[in-house]
Amino acid sequence: MTLTVTCVYVRGHVPFTPEYVVRLQSMCARALPPHRFVCLTDQAFHLPSSIDTIEVAPPAGAFAWWTKVQLFNPALPLRGRVLYLDLDVLLVGDMGAIIDYPAPLAFAPDGAPNFRPSDGRQCVKRFNSSVIAWDAGTAPELYVEWVPSLAKRLWGDQDWFGQRRPDAAAMPAEWFPRLSALDGPTWGPEARVVLCKKPKNADAALKFPWFNEVWQ
Repeated sequence: MTLTVTCVYVRGHVPFTPEYVVRLQSMCARALPPHRFVCLTDQAFHLPSSIDTIEVAPPAGAFAWWTKVQLFNPALPLRGRVLYLDLDVLLVGDMGAIIDYPAPLAFAPDGAPNFRPSDGRQCVKRFNSSVIAWDAGTAPELYVEWVPSLAKRLWGDQDWFGQRRPDAAAMPAEWFPRLSALDGPTWGPEARVVLCKKPKNADAALKFPWFNEVWQ
């Protein structure tokens, strides 16, 4: 099976640095079978030459996370089974279960059922797009049918994904614990990917010695 692992690194309101991409690539090299690692970015000049890049730009007038709709652009050279990972994650368990999840399109489940945007935009409480697995070529409508007005009505890309493809699979919630809910490295045996929404990885690495040992 051909495996492509991808991430998105673009200018936005979250101050990610090239270190996030480099460390994610390193974690993937340890945790995953042979694969191509590729970063969708508007800042390839900041990344090491060892990282394959695809040039993209965040949509004008929208949060940078909407760039993720471009993952489903059928013109992109993504092949085989594709695994997308947010930059603010830790890989802590068996990733094979995610790669081989028996669905052509699968997302992490929504993990913030009580969140509601203060600006009145809509949330579709189905998926979290921090981790996505799909067969290349699946769901091109997520890109083709996207229009800027969606970013004015919906909070984020995951809401669009949930609205347009409610039939997609949601992977088990216990695979994706949140760092904010953990007391040290206490994830359960079912955990695969820790989602580091608060604090972000760079801050957590300074605060928790154990974190920096995993985020390498």
